[in-house]
Amino acid sequence: MPKAPRATDASSAPKKRSRKANSENGNGLQAKQPKSKAPEIVVESPPPLSLEERIRVRAYELYLQRNGIGGSPEQDWLQALHEISAQQRSA
Repeated sequence: MPKAPRATDASSAPKKRSRKANSENGNGLQAKQPKSKAPEIVVESPPPLSLEERIRVRAYELYLQRNGIGGSPEQDWLQALHEISAQQRSA
C-alpha cells in the first residue's frame, strides 16, 4: 500500500521549539559550583611522655652535648633523673 501524501497546510506543520537560554558552558547543562568551605584541620597534641621516656630523652641530650666523649650511659641517666626530679618538685 502506498503512503498517503502529507498535508501541506499550516495547521499540520511541526511547531518550532524554543531553546532555553544558553548556560555558561554551552551544553545546556549548568555546572555545579564547588563549595568553597575550607577543610577543617584538627591538630592533636601527642600524648605526654612518661617519666621514663623524659629521662631517656634528657639522657640522650646530655650524651649529645658531650659529643659522646667520656662519661657513661649510667651517668647520663642519673643526671637526667636528677634534673627531671628537680623540675617536678619545683612545678
